[in-house]
Amino acid sequence: MTTSATPPGGRRALVAAAHAELAEHGRSAISLRAVARRAGVSHAAPKHHFGDRAGLLTAVATDGFDALADTLRRILPAEGPPTAATLAELGRAYIDFGLAHPALFDLMFRPSELRGDDPDLIRAERAAIGVLSDTVAGLAPDARAPGTSPDAPSAAALSSWALVHGLVVLTRDGALPGIAGVADPAAAARLAHDLLLSSGTAATVAPPDPPLVP
Repeated sequence: MTTSATPPGGRRALVAAAHAELAEHGRSAISLRAVARRAGVSHAAPKHHFGDRAGLLTAVATDGFDALADTLRRILPAEGPPTAATLAELGRAYIDFGLAHPALFDLMFRPSELRGDDPDLIRAERAAIGVLSDTVAGLAPDARAPGTSPDAPSAAALSSWALVHGLVVLTRDGALPGIAGVADPAAAARLAHDLLLSSGTAATVAPPDPPLVP
C-alpha cells in the first residue's frame, strides 16, 4: 500500500522517463510534471525522489557519464598497456557516443542545469574522463603543470578530451562542413582518429627537449 509520504513511481522508472523526454524534446522542455506523466505516476513522485528539476537532471546526466565510461572501457585492451591506436579508438568512441545521444551529451556538460556537488555525478564524471586520462598517462610522461593536484588530468589528457569534445559539438551543430570540409559524423570520427593517432604516436616517440645552454 502506498502512503502519501512515499509517492508511487520508482526512481529508475522516472529516470527512464526523463531520458525519453530529453531525447524527444530537449533539456529545456523537461519538467517534473511531464516526466511524471510519461512514467504514469503521481506528479509528486519526482519531487519525492529528486527534490527538484536539477536533481532529476543530475541523475540523468550521471547515467550518461556512466554509459560513456562503459563505452570507453570496452575499447581498452584486455592485456598489456594502451597504445596510440587505443587512444585514437577512444576518440572515435567518444564522438560516436556524443553524436548518437546529442541531447544527453549536451545535458552532461551543462553545469548550470545540474547539482555540481552531487557525489554520484562527480564519481561518474571522473570515471568517464579518467579512462582517457589513464590512457594518455600510459603513453607518455605526465604533462601536468607544476603545482597541479596529482588527481587532476594531465595537460595531454585535457588536450585530447578538448579535441574530441570539440569535434562532437562542431559536427552536431553543422559547423564542420563549412569550416573543415567534414560532411558527416563518420568523417568527424575519422578526423579525430587520425589526429589522436598522430599526436599519441608523437607523444610516445618524441625525445625530451634538449637542455638550454647559455
